[in-house]
Amino acid sequence: MQGQSLPQQAENARDEKPPAASGKPVASDALGRNTPNGTAVGFLESVRNGRYREASQFLQMSQEVRARSGESIARQLYFLMESAFVERVGIISSHLEGSPQIGVPRDHQRIGVFRINGTDTNVDLVHVSDPVSGEIWLFSSQVVAAVPDLFTQVESGEAEVGRSRLQIIRRFLNTGLRRLLALVLLVPISLALGWVASYIVRAIARLFARWRSASFAREVLKSLTAPMTLVLGVIFYQLGLFFLDLSVVTRLNYHRFTGIVLVLGMAWLVFRLINVWSDQARSRTLDSSDYKRGSIILLGQRIAKVLAVIVAGLLTLSILGFDITTAIAGLGIGSIALAFAAQKTLENLLGGVSILGDEVIRIGEVCRIGDREGTVEDISLRSTRFRTLAGTVLSVPNGGLAGMNLENISRRDKSLFHTTIGLRYDTTPDQLRRLLAAITSLIREHPKVGTQALRVRLVGFSETGLEVEVNAQILTGNLDEFMAIREQLLLRIMELVSDAGTGLAMPSRLVYTSEKGGGETLPQAHDVSPRLRYGSF
Repeated sequence: MQGQSLPQQAENARDEKPPAASGKPVASDALGRNTPNGTAVGFLESVRNGRYREASQFLQMSQEVRARSGESIARQLYFLMESAFVERVGIISSHLEGSPQIGVPRDHQRIGVFRINGTDTNVDLVHVSDPVSGEIWLFSSQVVAAVPDLFTQVESGEAEVGRSRLQIIRRFLNTGLRRLLALVLLVPISLALGWVASYIVRAIARLFARWRSASFAREVLKSLTAPMTLVLGVIFYQLGLFFLDLSVVTRLNYHRFTGIVLVLGMAWLVFRLINVWSDQARSRTLDSSDYKRGSIILLGQRIAKVLAVIVAGLLTLSILGFDITTAIAGLGIGSIALAFAAQKTLENLLGGVSILGDEVIRIGEVCRIGDREGTVEDISLRSTRFRTLAGTVLSVPNGGLAGMNLENISRRDKSLFHTTIGLRYDTTPDQLRRLLAAITSLIREHPKVGTQALRVRLVGFSETGLEVEVNAQILTGNLDEFMAIREQLLLRIMELVSDAGTGLAMPSRLVYTSEKGGGETLPQAHDVSPRLRYGSF
């Protein structure tokens, strides 16, 4: 093969088939060539650190050619990547099988082109099987064959290379210190341009909102100014990197960093949108007859934020070079394990959705749970919090609350007035009849008392006296108003009892004692009531 040209040698290397592996291929390559991104970045890092022999392992060529000229071709390829390569390394696929590309063979991955004198030469990686490292990606033999000629054209200094023809900027940024200073100054310049762009967008939208009388649009733009400035600033910063003629490795690191900042800015923007939308929606529901959906909007706001965090996390992992398909698959498997390990948590979550979906309660309503009463303060993903009448906070898991008998006091349109009056046993039947008629007339004539469930009846005899039951419905759902009306009625009933010539029964006991006199026992009864003595003994 000594007499063959370098392109001819590369063509022969492409046709060579690697020997079959004696055993199972290694799952992970020591050089990180399992993915197109790992191959491209690994090659650049190896040459940059002076490991040229290692860098030749990223090229598709025979062992003989690699031993003779692999290091030289690796240097030339790196020079072309630094000077004439056009494409962002950060978008190279991180999948083991690569990403599908239109017009590119299935086992190839096109990462960019070498642009020299306006002519593009494709830079492809090829998926091969290595007897030691398993399935790996290498710079294709076509690229290796074209490197010497392309290097000769660029090295002469007469060829026009790369994507930027702004020679003034290239000549000015010809030192590392100037490039570093330009990178530092680019940060405030990009943020300033982002602020100006967001201000222009706000001004245009403000005119449109004034024409449409859309106050909601103005509120949205006002809250989105800060995250919009950050997002636009990152975009301007990435455009500025386009003209700075940085090395490929430096571009990769900066694009990764700015990509992560861009994702965080977008997440911040989405959070602001969710907050503005939910606040506006809740204010509309509170002002309309559909106010019961306010709690559902609150729960939807929290779920949307959790989903936004998950998506931002996956995008960040993707930018850092991780294969998010594995993470997504892990989420599917993990969700099954989570369903078993966190049954109570899921029960509470579904219970909260059920409570809000059925609109049983909403924030601010007074409810009775078992023997406790309180005001609903918050309905979260896990539990519902009540402020009891004693001022304490009662937290009830949503799963248990969904299965409990829950009484919503705030939604009642009527309040039950029910009381039992005890009268003394010395009350005559005529007195009792007059009293029953007077109480009935009192309640019937009250404007806030309904007559459908009105009932005033003698219901029995107790140990202390006669029992009269009064039952009615007061036409109000407000607790304070109900208590005031009930107080008025009870006071008037006390006056009617006194006017009827009788009195309320009081607890009393009879104690029998005996006195011995002349051999004769005389039983006597004594009333030992602590409050009121009535009757003759």
